Amino acid sequence: MKFKKKTAMLVSFALGTLLVATTALADAANKSGYDQLKDALKVTAEQSSEKFESYTMDFSVELKDNGKTLGSSNATRKYDRSMSATENINSSSGNQNGTTFNSYSDKTSRITWQTSDPTYYVTEFTKERTEEPFPNPFKEESAGDIEKIADAVVGNLKDHVVVTENADGSKGLAGSLTEMQIPSLINAVASLQMKQQFNGSQDVMPHLSKDVYVKEVKGTAKVNKDGVMESILGTAVLHGKDDQGTVHDITVEVLAKLSGINSTTVNKPDLTGKKVVKNTAKNETSGLEISNPEKFIGKFSNNILIEKDNKFVKVGERFIDITQIDNKTAKGRYYEVYKPGFEEYAITQRDFKFDAQKPAEKNRSDFEIITESGSKGNIYFDEHGGKIQFNLNSSSMGGALYDSTFSPDLD
Repeated sequence: MKFKKKTAMLVSFALGTLLVATTALADAANKSGYDQLKDALKVTAEQSSEKFESYTMDFSVELKDNGKTLGSSNATRKYDRSMSATENINSSSGNQNGTTFNSYSDKTSRITWQTSDPTYYVTEFTKERTEEPFPNPFKEESAGDIEKIADAVVGNLKDHVVVTENADGSKGLAGSLTEMQIPSLINAVASLQMKQQFNGSQDVMPHLSKDVYVKEVKGTAKVNKDGVMESILGTAVLHGKDDQGTVHDITVEVLAKLSGINSTTVNKPDLTGKKVVKNTAKNETSGLEISNPEKFIGKFSNNILIEKDNKFVKVGERFIDITQIDNKTAKGRYYEVYKPGFEEYAITQRDFKFDAQKPAEKNRSDFEIITESGSKGNIYFDEHGGKIQFNLNSSSMGGALYDSTFSPDLD
């Protein structure tokens, strides 16, 4: 399952709940378990970004509804600092039919491929690049403020997790909270997110609309003798009802592991006998630029759908017409066309021009949108998939489902 943005928001919220609500605890070496956890996270981030020569990170998420698996996502990322090389494997089940997405990157090239497409897409850079494989989040400008917020939310929950000291110097942390122990602030935010930010009709998730609260959170973590976090496993259960009154217990299970420290091998794929599409990056310092932006000039579209009589019905089409683009700016028009007989869904019919600009932040591959009326959003040009992702921060669909992915309109 490839999680969309709103599902990712739910997962991020659950992870945040796990981190701030289940990680604190009995004093050990004059520090609470909560402080020991923070120390382990900081040490791990620093060592991974600055000291470890190589390592492997694994991350998996599984989403369940009343015990039934809705989908899962697994990611493995290997780093080799000496070669400035990374290898990524991302697999999913659910709405993406088990597709695996792969990539490899080093100082002079980037290669991407997937199981559903035998083609290897290779970008070659004219000069060597220097990229930080794993940026340290604790060195971000907002890190201190976020830490203060986490400390405030945890409050007096510092007695619900047990810290176990092992003979080899490693330690384990484990804890759980029930709905009666979870702060009202967390439940209030959970309810707001689920009711206003998530639309179940756009994803595999049911749309919880009432009686939403965090029912349970629990987690375990392992820290080695050097203070490095080797794994963290967390589970969050969100309870609620959909519009029909059906009760749902949504379970998010998250596992993150760090392994292969200073022994991980990053392998560049062997392209012998493979179907290869090559291009040369215009800007050798950034692997985030489009090799040939002009190919996106033209019309892209997708279907406007509604749910009627337990079926999907096409009521019209959305169009994006890109009139100008380079690696810094883009211009275009967005408009909608509805079929006769479905005018009731056109009450929010939109037709506007927009300007898009690449933001100044490092490692951003999308463009920021501003429309004629001042609305904002983002647009991403997927040159390997030949598609456009288009999102406005606030929009009303008039009862129709929204699809942010636009394909070339070649008819």
